[in-house]
Formats: sequence, C-alpha cells, structure tokens
Amino acid sequence: MTATSGAPRPTRFFRDFLHLAGPFWLHGRQRWSARFWTAAMALLCAAQVALAVRLNYWSADLFDALDRRSMDRFMTQIGIFALIVAGNVLANAVHMVARRRVNLAWRDWLTRRVIADWMVEARHYQVAEIPGDHDNPDGRIAEDIRIATEYAVDLAHTLLYATLLLVTFIDVLWRLSGWVTLLGVAVPGHMVALSLTYAVVGSMVAFLLGRPLVRATDLRQTREADFRFGLVRARETAEPIALARGEARERSRLAVLFDAIGPAWAAQTQGLSRLTGFAAGYITLAPVFPILVATPRYIEGVISLGGLMQTAQAFQQVTAALSWPVDNLQRIAEWRASVERVLALEEGIHTVAAEAARSGPDAIVLDRASGRGLGARDLCVAAPDGTALLSGITLHVAPGERVLVDGDPEAAQALFRVLAGIWPWGQGIVDLPPEEDIATVGARPHLPEGTLHDALTFPAPALRHSAEDAARALSAAGLASLAPRLAEYADWERVLGVVEMQRLAFARLLLHRPRWILLGDTTAALEPAEADRMIDLLAAELPEAGVLVLGRHPGAAERFARRLTLRRLPDGEVLLHEIHARRQAAREPRRRPLPLVDWLRQGYEHRNTW
Repeated sequence: MTATSGAPRPTRFFRDFLHLAGPFWLHGRQRWSARFWTAAMALLCAAQVALAVRLNYWSADLFDALDRRSMDRFMTQIGIFALIVAGNVLANAVHMVARRRVNLAWRDWLTRRVIADWMVEARHYQVAEIPGDHDNPDGRIAEDIRIATEYAVDLAHTLLYATLLLVTFIDVLWRLSGWVTLLGVAVPGHMVALSLTYAVVGSMVAFLLGRPLVRATDLRQTREADFRFGLVRARETAEPIALARGEARERSRLAVLFDAIGPAWAAQTQGLSRLTGFAAGYITLAPVFPILVATPRYIEGVISLGGLMQTAQAFQQVTAALSWPVDNLQRIAEWRASVERVLALEEGIHTVAAEAARSGPDAIVLDRASGRGLGARDLCVAAPDGTALLSGITLHVAPGERVLVDGDPEAAQALFRVLAGIWPWGQGIVDLPPEEDIATVGARPHLPEGTLHDALTFPAPALRHSAEDAARALSAAGLASLAPRLAEYADWERVLGVVEMQRLAFARLLLHRPRWILLGDTTAALEPAEADRMIDLLAAELPEAGVLVLGRHPGAAERFARRLTLRRLPDGEVLLHEIHARRQAAREPRRRPLPLVDWLRQGYEHRNTW
C-alpha cells in the first residue's frame, strides 16, 4: 500500500489483506491444522443448515399430527425433535471449538509476522519518525490483529450460513407457495416475493429512521468526550487549581460542559424512540405476517396446518438470511477499520525498510569492512521528511582518542543515530567497527526486566560476569549502594532515576570493555563534575578505546582531544527529494475503502435494538 489522496479500491483493500494474512494457510507452521478446522467449519455450517431444514419439515409434521389429533405421530415427532436438538447442540459446540482454534492460530501467526517485521533493524523506532497512520503500534498488534482475524472468520462463517440458508429456504418457500391467482393471472412463488419485499421495506424504513439517530449519537458522544476531557484536565492541573483557589471556576466550567450533554441526549432519545417503535412492530409482525398471508390457502384446504406453519418458518428463515448485510454492517465496519490499521502499520514498516535499504549516492552506506574504525566521510544528514539537517560531515576517531561533538541538539542527535546505524535518512559513508567491538548508549540505556545483574550485563548473559565484577563496576560508577540488589528482580527502567541509569551505563561499559564507545546525551543528566568523572573513568579503565560523545555534555570540553560544533542547516532545503515527496503524500487525507459500508451504516448503527 502507498499513501495517496485518492480512494483506495475495494479490490486492492481485500488484495492487501489477503497478501498480509492469507499465507497463514499456505506457509504457516499450523497450516495443516488450520486447513482441517476450516474444512470442519464449512462442513459443520452445512450441517447446521441441514438441521434447520429438517426442523422446518419437522414443524410441518408436528402440526399435521396435532391437526389430526394423533398421539402416535405426536410422540414420533417428539423423538425426532430430540435428535434434532442433539444434532444442533453437537454441531454448534464443535463449530465453536473449530472457530476458536482457527481464530487463535491465525492471530498467533499474523501477530508473530507483524512483530517480526516491526521489531527488527530499528524499524520500530524509524516508523515512529515518519508521518502516516501507523501510531500506537501496540494497539494495532494487540487489538486490531485480533479483530482483523477473529471478525474475518466470524463474518465468513455467518455469510456462508446465510447464503446456504437463503438458497435452501427460498427453494422450500417457493415449493410451499404454490400458485395464486392475481387479477386472473396465475403467479408462482408469491411468498418468496413477499419475503424479499418485507426485508427490503424493513431495511429502508430502518435506514431512514436511523440516519438522524446516528447524527444525534455522534453529537452526544462528542459532548460526553468534552466533559471527560474537562474532568481529566481538572485532575491533571489539580495542584495549580488548588493553589489558585480556582475550584469555583472549575465547577462552573464542568457544569457548562455537562449541561451541553442534555440537548444531545434529548435528540438521541427522539431518534431512539422512533427506531425502537418501528423495531417493536417489525419484530412482532415478522412471525405473524406469513401466517396471515398464507391462512386463506389453509382455510380453502389447499395446504394443511403443518404446511401453514412450515411456510411461516421458511419465510422467517429467508428474511433472516436477507438481513445478513444489515445485521453485520457494524461488525464489517469494525473489521475493515482494524484491517486498515494493521495494513497501515505494515505499510509504514515497509516504507522505512525500503528507505533503509537504499543504495548509491543518495543513501547512507554503513561500511564495516574497511577497518577504518569509527567516523564518517562526506556525510549529509536529513530529517525524516527529507529536508537537510547537516552536510559535509567528515569525522574520524582513532583508538584511544576521545572526541566531543556538540552544537545544535537535534542535529547532534541525528548524527548520533546515523553513526548508531538506526537513522537511514541522508547521504555519505559511515565507518563502523564490527558490531561486537562497539557499544552504543543513548540518553537512557536499555534495561530489560529481570535481575539487576541481568540488566547490568545486557546484552551479554549474566553468567559471563561474576557478581563480584558487577559490584566492582557499580562501585566505580558511583552506584555502590545498588551492589546488594544485584539479585533483585524488577523493571529497572521504572525503579531507577535517569541519573542512576546514566551511571549504570558506564558501569556496563566497564564490564563489556568495548574497543569503541559511541555516546549520545549519555552524561546530560549528570552534574558537570560527575560527567567529567565518567569520561575520566573511561580513560583510566579503557585507555585503548575510542570514545565519541555526541550531544549535550555538561562537563569540561578539555577532557576531549578534539571538539566539533555542529550547526544545523536552514530549514526547508530538500536533500532527499523522493522521500520528501513521499512524506508530503502521506500527509494527504485518505479516504477509507468500502465507503458504501460507512454510508449504509449511518442508517443501521442501532439495528441491534431490533
């Protein structure tokens, strides 16, 4: 998918979804199990329809037995009904098991696939830097994938069931209708035409009554959201309000917001009353209408009592099947929205992956093979929108050398990310040592949840460094108080403050002893004397390591052999034209696919009140 301002074609929407999620049945590790249970669902769906047909014929036999006052036939029908009930219980229970197995297996496969695309080679970081509809990836992966897979299975099942039901019972209803004479003309299958008319008229009336109700509901939800936002704002600014003695003013403001809900509530009540009244009549008439229409033929002796009741039941089954699009519009809209959100995340991931894989003169080349160590040659750095940040950067750090690069904070951080290999936007060559020889630390080191010993030695396993060595490193970094807690399990990124985390980053460097050290704002939270002591600590403990500090360093610049001050280029100059054009397109509003769903849904938002 690419970001465009035009309306996405429905065929493309379904094609993209099948391209993303369809390979589960072809290549997924649970594909054979999924195929088996999918086939089982189809067979069980057919069995459910067959049982519904048998129940329809049973209804005719039962009422014929009652009409003849035959106890023997009545008892026979009781036994048959027990078998139908048992078949329904078994078919529905097994179908539920099959559906949930497929749901979970498909969700598991798609979740793993999207996470594998997202959490690799810094794409999770890069995709957050570019514009587009791919925010909140956690919600898209946890919730939208669940809805996209679960609803797809459920909708496919109910559509298959409704289709089989419609085809089967139209045939039954057609045969039961016989012939009637209208204006001297013999007409076959009149009950089929009536069932179609009944469903269409009911849907049209509900649509007309529902349109103003949706607008009233949207207005009420907006007013409710305004009131909730006012309460949240009052909570978040509680201290300033209390200090300013502003409670009275806040009460008045909240009262005004709540009063605005009243008119919206009244408008919604009017719409609901109209739709609810119609729904009550529709539901009440549905089982009676076919009986009223077919009763003259029963009185004339053309059909039996059983035939009359069978006709009524078949009529209800046909109208129920015809109502599938209406009854499922809300679910279809929710499914489509979740699929869109998952596809948008995948689109963003593929966009940054393609941009990171660029080659040639308009790309950043990460050169680890030359053995030049750490530095850059003729490097130009761009913002994620393709506009220039820095140009003409040439830098080389020799073994044992300490270099400071400061100046414009945003430019320094962008250069840090380029040298760290996670910023693909720019041009030029970046010289990097082998990955095992370099340690890269930002303003906050990553501390995985676990014991402090594990967090300190990450990414190496804790067994590689003894507790004594870990305690010694903590003490050297000014964190001797943490040494007794090495075996304590916690989420250390929440437990430790930023100063402690930055000191712990230096303790980790002392344990790993890399040949090259790249730091970005890693001393920014420290006092100047503490920041200088950390640099001196590296010089004393790792004298052969090349150290490059980019960004804010509160200590003395004299601690470094060289200093480079960055000046950001003026805003607006485009460095990467193709990427800039792509970003501009991504900001254009996008129409949602299947717009007919949204239009129809305006009249059926509250169809579940029927």
